[in-house]
Amino acid sequence: MMREFKEYTGCIHAHSIYSDGGGTFPEMIKAAQGAGLDYLLASDHMTLRGRDEGNTGWHNDLFLSVGYEINDKDDQHHYLAFGLDEMLPYDYNHEHYIQAVKVKGALGVAAHPFEERDVNKSVVGFPPIPWGNLDYPEIEVIEIWNMMSHWLELTTGWNKYWNVVHPRSFSTFPSRRLLAWWDQANLDRKVVGIGSVDVHAIKIRILKLYTKAIFDYKIMFKSIRTHLLCDTELTKNTSNTEIESTIFNLIRSGRTFISNFRRGDARGFRFWAEDGGSVLQMGESGTLNKPVIKAIIPERGHCRLIRNGEVIQKGKATSIDMAVEPGVYRLEVLKGKRGWIYSNHIKILEKK
Repeated sequence: MMREFKEYTGCIHAHSIYSDGGGTFPEMIKAAQGAGLDYLLASDHMTLRGRDEGNTGWHNDLFLSVGYEINDKDDQHHYLAFGLDEMLPYDYNHEHYIQAVKVKGALGVAAHPFEERDVNKSVVGFPPIPWGNLDYPEIEVIEIWNMMSHWLELTTGWNKYWNVVHPRSFSTFPSRRLLAWWDQANLDRKVVGIGSVDVHAIKIRILKLYTKAIFDYKIMFKSIRTHLLCDTELTKNTSNTEIESTIFNLIRSGRTFISNFRRGDARGFRFWAEDGGSVLQMGESGTLNKPVIKAIIPERGHCRLIRNGEVIQKGKATSIDMAVEPGVYRLEVLKGKRGWIYSNHIKILEKK
């Protein structure tokens, strides 16, 4: 019983010249429109200037929400906050930020939580900024796949020039260690995963002749995307506040999935559980009499169905229809031996 949704595809975590990015908001917006995005969540470091200047709202068919990336006072934990009209106090630690964002009803996202790399081999000047502890019940959403962190983790002095020229070609998979933590966490509480670009569009001088942006917006917006499955259409007749609330609630609910556009357009992917009468969507939990996991994949891919952190079925397919037992399920789809689609979890409970 596949339910009809309005699907919205967008990118999360983008920086402008108002922090450490290389482009203006008009440049960012133009690139997002050119990449065919439906929405964009921008998050400069420690500033809401882009929001204060009125950039939140519709830009033709693109909806832009401007939040900010919070650096705690020790610069050890980065937390994205969307839906705030005023910045939080600068002297908060990360626990205070997490709690304050939730109290204000804003969307909070733990950024690059398991970021890691060998500082002796990686690009000089960019140390990792992972989270020391994610076991706060107030953390409801985390970045499962951060494109910029992924690039830094796989880029060394040997391959940096190739990776600068071909910034999407290297992408493989989200961190297996992070995915394992994510599966384990969802056995106890719901933690939603999103994909992000963390794009900066950094500009460099080439032979002192001209300036070029590496990790340009138009390239990075065609990499890691987060798809939202909405009950209703987002229209320009609705206030910005209501549209933001709808987007944030969809993300919190987990009715989303992550895709790597470099491997193909994933629009049309669906993953759900049913028993003929009741249905559980991604992010939902409940009991089913005779549960069946179903999926539709827009193109043939190598599917890995995961229950409680363990792969229970794998193989190439365009659909899945499988009777299952209670447990916590998610689906990965690979193309060309690279990660393509990652669902959020469905939790099928034991009947009492």
